[in-house]
Amino acid sequence: MAVPTSYKVQIGVSMLLAGLAAIVVALTLLPGRPVVPEAVGFTLVGLVFPAFGSAMLRCYRAGVQTRGPEVLVVLWDTPRWVRVAAGTLTAGVVLCVALGGGAASGQPERTAEGYYLNHHGDRQPVSRATYESALKSGVRGFDAVATFLFAASALMAAAAYRAEEEALAEWRKASA
Repeated sequence: MAVPTSYKVQIGVSMLLAGLAAIVVALTLLPGRPVVPEAVGFTLVGLVFPAFGSAMLRCYRAGVQTRGPEVLVVLWDTPRWVRVAAGTLTAGVVLCVALGGGAASGQPERTAEGYYLNHHGDRQPVSRATYESALKSGVRGFDAVATFLFAASALMAAAAYRAEEEALAEWRKASA
């Protein structure tokens, strides 16, 4: 009995979505108006929940530790290509966030009168460039978290896959 390929599919889909989220984060560094619509960024954030939740369920089912300091050892035992890809995407996003600057000092709003940053009801008029920078900052923050969680879900699915492979090998050895 072979390990289901659904683990491999989940690892691949999680890494693909992490890559897409990382691209969205990198595109926020381009000057001018935001290149990617906000809906794309929020959709990626919404997809984190089923990807991360199913990875957690797979770890629970396979008996993989998901809390405490032991989780780092478990994640380190995943295949090297998954660790390298997840680490590279996460490091790239951290660099983009550092280069992009801090969060805006309010929620960006656009009305007929102009551009504003709304901080708990205190609307401050700003330039169009500041408004666009605040829009990109919001997308950057959301999708940076999404990239990290997608990469973590790929690592967790790989750890669950490895744990199930080891359990199958022990079962085969015991039944032989």
